[in-house]
Amino acid sequence: MHGVPVEQLDQPQPDLVASLKANKSQIPKLVPVILPSYEEMVDAVLVDKAAGMKRSSARSNLSTQLRESMVWLQWMMFEGDPDVSLKKLSQMSIGQRGVCGAVWGSNDIAYRCRTCEHDPTCAICVPCFCNGNHKDHDYSIIYTGGGCCDCGDATAWRREGFCSKHKGSEQIQPLPEEIANSVGSVLDPLFACWKDKLTLSGTVCDGNPRLKDQVSECKDVTDEFTSVVVETLLDFCKYSDSLLSFVSKRIFSFGLLDVLVRAEKFLSEHVVKKLHELLLKLLGEPAFKYEFGKVYLHYYPVVINEAIKEGNDDVFKKYTLLPTFSVQIFTVPTLTQRLVMEMNLLEMLLGCLGDIFISCSEDDGKLQVTKLGNLFETTLRVIEDVRFVMTHVSVPLYVVHERRDIFKSWLKLLAFVQGMSPQRREAGVEEDNDNIIYPFAICHSFSNIHSLLVAGSFSTAGAIDSESNAFPTTYKQDVDDGDNLVRHAKVGRISLSQGSSVCRFSGFTSKVSELKLDNPVPSSVTGLTFECLRSIENWLAVDNTSGTCSSKTSLTRRNFLAFTKTLSKIRFNLSSESSDIDSNSAGSSVGFNDGAMAGECSIKLESLRFLSLSGWPDITYDVSSEDISVHIPLHRFLSLILQKAFKRCYEESVNPELLITSNFFEHILGGSHPYGFSAYIMEHPLRIRVFCAQVHAGMWRKNGDIPVLSCDLYGSVRWSEQGVEFDLFLLQCCAALAPADLFVNRILERFGLSNYFSLNLQPSSEYEGVLVQEMLTLIIQIVKDRRFSGLTTTENLQRELICKLVIGDATHSQLVKSLPRDLSKVDQLQQVLDTVAVYSNPSGMKQGKYSLRSSYWKELDLYHPRWNPRDLQVAEERYLRFCNTPALTTQLPRWTKVYPPLNGLARTATCKVVLQMIRSVLYYAVFMDKSPSSRAPDGVLLTALHLLYLALDTCSVNQSSYVGESVPVVYLACEEISSSNGNQSLLLLLVLLMRMHKRESVGYLMEGESCNLSSLIESLLKKFAEMDSECLTKLQEVAPEVVNHLSNSNINSDTDIVDSASKHKAKSRERQAAILAKMRAEQSKFMASMNSNLEEQMDGSQFEPEVCTSEEARDIEVPAQYVCSLCHDSNSKNPVSFLVLLQKSRLVSFVNRAPPSWDRRTHRSDNEHASVITNTLMLSGKEAISSTSDSDEVSDFQLEHLVQNSIDEFALDGKPGEVNAFLDFVKALLPSVRNIQVPHISSDKMDSSAYSLEVIEEEIYCSTQREMRAHFAEGDNMSTNKDDESDTVLLGKYIAALSREKNENPSASDNIDSRYDKPPESSTQVHAYDGFVPSDCDGIYLSSCGHAVHQGCLDRYLSSLKERSLRRVFFEGGHIVDPDQGEFLCPVCRGLANSVLPASPGDSKKAWNQPLFPTVRETETTEENNILRHQEALYLLQMTSNMVGNNEILNSLPMWKNGRIRRSLEKFFNVVCKPYLSTKQDRAIGLAKVSHSMLMWDTFKYSLISTEIAARCENTSLTPRHGLDALFKEMKSSNEFVLSLLLKIVHSTRTDNARHVLLRFRGIQLFAGSICSGVSRDEGNMLRILEQVEKEVSVLDIQFWKGASRPIIGCDAFSSLMWILYCLPYPFLSCEESFFSLVHLLYAVSVTQAIITFHEKHQTETIELGDNDCLIADISKLVKESAFPQWYFVSTHNDASCPIKDAIRKFSFPYLRRCALLWKLLKYSSSDPFGDKSSHSIDYLIDSTTSSVTELVEVERLEKMFKIPALDVVIKDESLRSIALNWLNHFRMDKEVDGNGSVLHVNPAVPFRLMHLPYVYHDLLQRYIKQCCPDCKTVPDEPALCLLCGRLCSPNWKSCCSESVTQSHAMACGAGTGIFLLIRKTTILLQRSARKALWPSPYLDAFGEEDLEMRRGRPLYLNEERYAALAYMVASHGLDRSSKVLRQTTIGSLFIV
Repeated sequence: MHGVPVEQLDQPQPDLVASLKANKSQIPKLVPVILPSYEEMVDAVLVDKAAGMKRSSARSNLSTQLRESMVWLQWMMFEGDPDVSLKKLSQMSIGQRGVCGAVWGSNDIAYRCRTCEHDPTCAICVPCFCNGNHKDHDYSIIYTGGGCCDCGDATAWRREGFCSKHKGSEQIQPLPEEIANSVGSVLDPLFACWKDKLTLSGTVCDGNPRLKDQVSECKDVTDEFTSVVVETLLDFCKYSDSLLSFVSKRIFSFGLLDVLVRAEKFLSEHVVKKLHELLLKLLGEPAFKYEFGKVYLHYYPVVINEAIKEGNDDVFKKYTLLPTFSVQIFTVPTLTQRLVMEMNLLEMLLGCLGDIFISCSEDDGKLQVTKLGNLFETTLRVIEDVRFVMTHVSVPLYVVHERRDIFKSWLKLLAFVQGMSPQRREAGVEEDNDNIIYPFAICHSFSNIHSLLVAGSFSTAGAIDSESNAFPTTYKQDVDDGDNLVRHAKVGRISLSQGSSVCRFSGFTSKVSELKLDNPVPSSVTGLTFECLRSIENWLAVDNTSGTCSSKTSLTRRNFLAFTKTLSKIRFNLSSESSDIDSNSAGSSVGFNDGAMAGECSIKLESLRFLSLSGWPDITYDVSSEDISVHIPLHRFLSLILQKAFKRCYEESVNPELLITSNFFEHILGGSHPYGFSAYIMEHPLRIRVFCAQVHAGMWRKNGDIPVLSCDLYGSVRWSEQGVEFDLFLLQCCAALAPADLFVNRILERFGLSNYFSLNLQPSSEYEGVLVQEMLTLIIQIVKDRRFSGLTTTENLQRELICKLVIGDATHSQLVKSLPRDLSKVDQLQQVLDTVAVYSNPSGMKQGKYSLRSSYWKELDLYHPRWNPRDLQVAEERYLRFCNTPALTTQLPRWTKVYPPLNGLARTATCKVVLQMIRSVLYYAVFMDKSPSSRAPDGVLLTALHLLYLALDTCSVNQSSYVGESVPVVYLACEEISSSNGNQSLLLLLVLLMRMHKRESVGYLMEGESCNLSSLIESLLKKFAEMDSECLTKLQEVAPEVVNHLSNSNINSDTDIVDSASKHKAKSRERQAAILAKMRAEQSKFMASMNSNLEEQMDGSQFEPEVCTSEEARDIEVPAQYVCSLCHDSNSKNPVSFLVLLQKSRLVSFVNRAPPSWDRRTHRSDNEHASVITNTLMLSGKEAISSTSDSDEVSDFQLEHLVQNSIDEFALDGKPGEVNAFLDFVKALLPSVRNIQVPHISSDKMDSSAYSLEVIEEEIYCSTQREMRAHFAEGDNMSTNKDDESDTVLLGKYIAALSREKNENPSASDNIDSRYDKPPESSTQVHAYDGFVPSDCDGIYLSSCGHAVHQGCLDRYLSSLKERSLRRVFFEGGHIVDPDQGEFLCPVCRGLANSVLPASPGDSKKAWNQPLFPTVRETETTEENNILRHQEALYLLQMTSNMVGNNEILNSLPMWKNGRIRRSLEKFFNVVCKPYLSTKQDRAIGLAKVSHSMLMWDTFKYSLISTEIAARCENTSLTPRHGLDALFKEMKSSNEFVLSLLLKIVHSTRTDNARHVLLRFRGIQLFAGSICSGVSRDEGNMLRILEQVEKEVSVLDIQFWKGASRPIIGCDAFSSLMWILYCLPYPFLSCEESFFSLVHLLYAVSVTQAIITFHEKHQTETIELGDNDCLIADISKLVKESAFPQWYFVSTHNDASCPIKDAIRKFSFPYLRRCALLWKLLKYSSSDPFGDKSSHSIDYLIDSTTSSVTELVEVERLEKMFKIPALDVVIKDESLRSIALNWLNHFRMDKEVDGNGSVLHVNPAVPFRLMHLPYVYHDLLQRYIKQCCPDCKTVPDEPALCLLCGRLCSPNWKSCCSESVTQSHAMACGAGTGIFLLIRKTTILLQRSARKALWPSPYLDAFGEEDLEMRRGRPLYLNEERYAALAYMVASHGLDRSSKVLRQTTIGSLFIV
């Protein structure tokens, strides 16, 4: 093998390396041998394809071969193991890393730092930003579209901003010579093979017919070979910058660069992407960047021509090199300079732009917008590249001073664009609206370049020297103009040592140095102006506006041909092999040939012709009938030059007063005459203004939307550089130079109003009024506007801010966007803004906004050029509201200081034609009726008076200028003209008009009370009298009342206007007050005639639509009869129901566990969320119990014996009918026991001793009270022994009642039986946990809006909604509700509802009666208040348990009473039941078997707990609320009345059914056994039988019993209290002593749990915990000495620094708060829920003397409220210590039997919290923007972070990760509720089942403003108030109750993120 010994061919790489070291000359020959030959690679591809492998698989075999070959080559390169060598190089590069060069993909994030960047295209990656020092810098975050990191590149980034790892390219050391030689010897032949493959592939793809059959194989081979080589080189780049630099030099020195640049034409897309990544890396080498730039310039026209050939912009999708690398090349200053001078860069770009224009033009030479639209991106790409080049200060200087040919070429391109997209009125064809934006965007890009050219023409010699540090402000402004531009950042620089020194500009520098410093306008500016004027003159001739050209078309055609030929002359020979072109020769031979152009065109412009005319030309043109275009970039360029010249002379000049103003225009506009210049230059801007006026008048309606859109864009601030203000400034310059009368006459002609002076009273055109007003407005603006003619930058900025703020408060970004581009980047912006405006901090959902200070309302400019009618009207209305005076009479136009050359504007305002205009308007206003056809409507009249005021003010200010002259507007004011109404003068018309309006009714106001006309006219007359004696004399004759006191006082016209207006305003208010009083009197009469009952009903039906803010509505007394919100029939006798919303909730689960944190993975999987149910709601926590499916199997024999024993026991005490029913029930469900026989008993007889269930419960209550009174009177010891009486009778009666219900509904039973032949697997899932909770949530939360409906009306309403939904007919709320789920909107408040609750609870006799007997403790002493009353509660439970198990009591129960659920409760119960019975079969059984009152009681309990949790949250702060006032206020404002109503309903229904009463009686027995005796009651035979037939028994009943028997210490104390109250006979609820004693008992349970929880966290000695002789010590000893399961008691908020007694009180705080809410409802339940509650206040129970709301203080208040003794007394109570030990032993033994891993959460009153988020949003963005989905492991397009659990989801559906979709995750995580932060958008997504809504972001910037989608990229900070408001809304279940949320809500697929 080419010199390699044969014996070493089969040896590994080390032997080959050893052999080659001795014979290095063989390396070039060996490399091609190691690599597979081309034929071998093609054969491999063909073989794989023949085997049926896919294309990607076919490459895999070839890829393996190439990679193996590459490993051998790397061994040869480094003469050893490449991994070891590369690591050594990496070690050598430590501290020498030059530039980062990290390559970005699409939508990666990067940082811009305006403090560190050299230009706005620069950016750095996140690691470099984090490792750098950017404290207090002006930085922002951006989404990238490609490019690479600039860190370390001194041409792009300041050295102070480099990160710690990159110190600049000068740090890069050369590659060691030994390594360079070995690597280079292998790279050269490798690159040769690579080049051959690329060249061959390029030839094949170019269509070589001989290689046509090899296209596919050749492409496959080249792709794979290139991919492997590029991957190898990229790997080299990771280890060493020295190696990168070496490789880059080898590539361009080998001649490979040219083919690599063109390789994208024939390589696959994924290979091209890798190749471009390599090229971006290599650009860090300056020499490579220069060589790449030269090749890039040759390739640039190729791609542009390809786009032109295809006729669309799709070429940039295929060829991405141009847009990716243009910013990398053209933004590097020194490199660009070399390319401009040596490679004719600008000529090439202009040539490409010219080719595009030619391709988009018709034969007449006009650009076609449609064609241009197809190449719009291409066109902008080229123009933007020109702008990139021009941003370097030296380039515009070079162009302006040394390369005028380039500048002339540019002007000819502008002339080509001038006048494009013309429109003609009534064309009848509406153009495509999409194309209208293209000309504006192109002209906008042109204007950006104009700013750079003009800046260059004004620059001095020092500009070049500061090139490396300076950057044009205009460029930064333009780039920063967008919100979030996708940028390609660059790297690399060109050193001066490589021949790109500024010495190339030596000729220019010498010229600049010759400029005279005392001349503020350099000669370069005058030259620039002259060239611009020549271009305009040339275009004017072609446009045929001079009136001298007879054949416009022929001239246009000839000019186009000349332009086409000239374009070829601005190119250089791209095919030339020499790239080193001398700059001098380039300057003389390249560019437009003016002589050639003149020879082709018949118009020879040796000097200006039209613009130099000394006479005023007559130009005929009609805007309404001829073509009109709003695009005149040449005029705007001229306007920009004049603006900068004025600014240089009169604003920036040191001594502007020394400048000679008489020859300013002569100096700037040399060669032009004032008349010719004015007449021709004003023509096109004036036409555009007339066009806009006609569109505003409606003359262009038939043309569709195009004219309207054109006018809107023309006046928009976005296009201000090519819009109304630039044109207005040109008109001002023309007005200053032109004869005033001729100038105004020309305006009159263009508006088509020449006949307006005829004084003909006949109505004219319908458009005339608007046109006249627009014309007068234009004249006022020409005279008074000072945007570019007198105001400083600060004054302009202040003016713009006032105009924006006067129409409404605005955020900082809104203000910045409203500013013109040149003002938006002024350094004084914030200072000026703070001066004119007041900042309001963000509050709630409101952003931080600025509002105008009161003193600056007086600076409102009503004639700002960019006002649109709508905004102007808003400004006038707000001015009137804030200033109490109309703006139209106070904010009058006035003359202000103007630049001296423009003083001629004063003559325009005071000329004779203006006077004639005003006089005509006054004449029409006086002698024509006020009607729409009037020739002088109010708007025209008011504008004319404003113009007259301006003219008089101009005369007054400029009196010195009129010395010896007569001002026409003054001396002709008395001139009389003849008319059909006699001789009239201006003054006489004013007097007549004033008197006419004074005769009007008092308070007559024009324009909707916006102006008092008579006072304004009077002030004008006084001005005339002051200024001219003749006018004074005339007025003394015709209006002496106006001037009588003129000689005695100095009249202040402004004050008179205001005072007069105020007087008339007061009179107007008096008149309005009188009218309103009369209307109120009539209304009172009408209301008095109505029925008083109807009034009450109407008042009672009005509630606040928002439950959260309906606190006031709760205090309104509402009558007992409510009006239906649907039919509004106040006389209906049908009962009504309140609309309610039932929501599944997991609030308690979220509070129990600590909120997740953004910086660690704390979220649970959806499976965990679905399976974990909150423990605090359970009677016995989350302990798994044995269900039917898991219980021990019972044989048939055992079952038969079990049933027989139970029958025998039941037959002894049970009634014969019940025994038979029991047996029939068992036999029907257990076929194996059908042979059981009933013992002989007497015949069944009706028991005449049966009582009602209510009477029995009252008897139990009374007996219990008697026993307790006797017991405590005798002082007996408490006995808690279990009653020996069997439970057989109670359970037997329960089963008998169940059998009776089944027999009464046999069809349902049959259906149920058939369904249970084979129960599904999921049927046992609900039994998997102990307790009584819904299957997929913690509980049901109840709320109501307070509005009522008839049930029948609601049924019809829902039926209508369902029908419309099925037919897809629109109905209100269709995008919010799902009618199939019973959802609907309240007809009154539009709140969401899904059920109803009857307003009448039922049997009124079950109201909250006072105790039938005296309470146990009728008198109390202080000593008795200082003891724990748990003994009373224990005795109460034990006695009640004994009573309910008494056979006499049980046999007296009316078992025939099995009342079903009331019809009015069916809808409510159906909704409540669904979450508890998860499957359809469960619901089929549950609806018939479950206790209705039990489910409603559980809903009541959970709603109460949720209300208490919500009360902890502050809606404006993250600080928790512990005060009782806040607690009661929360319940009152959310759901107090509906909970009170539900409590009454439960109370009235729990004795409707005997079986349900037995259910409660059994529950109290089990509670008594667990609490009093510390044991679980023996289940007995009956319960075992029930478990065998559990399918027929309500699942929830057995769960309830099992939970009640569990150890009390393992249950939530408040939930246990609630269920005990539910089980007790109903009179106990109204007994305060019984309630308080139970509260004390469960308080003891809570204290015991708190001690265990504290001990579990703090393993301390008993001595450290407190007194040895107390409950604390007892528990500590028990825990230490026995295997007590402490792990069961968990707290996420166990403060280690808190003393144990304080911790115990804090842990018990939630229990006491919930008891307080319950007690409040119990006390109020007997009153009307809408009635006045003041008489039932429980404030007497609370010591209100303490104002502190600290946690322990509030605990103390609650302890006093419930008369709980001090904690020291509690823990030392001997009886409590004894019973607590029983509880603990019971719990320990129970856990030994059933030790599952469930826990009980014991926490203080901590508020609900969403996820802990970082203060700075960028931290969150960096962490999650590229985080993969936990399911599909891909990066989601729209990541959504769950703020409840921390999981990363997405709102977009994907089949591969359906669990991560926000809707699916919300169901699993939050029971349908999801709160997601959309990472990219920064906004909140609120998910409620299928309903979605966007909510404002919790992150605001430094100005208190949101940044949607990070468009501005500024740092965002977490707003605590907003985040707290969101958390409170979630905690209070307000998402579906908030009108703001519902307005943003859509359902299902209708939602678009």
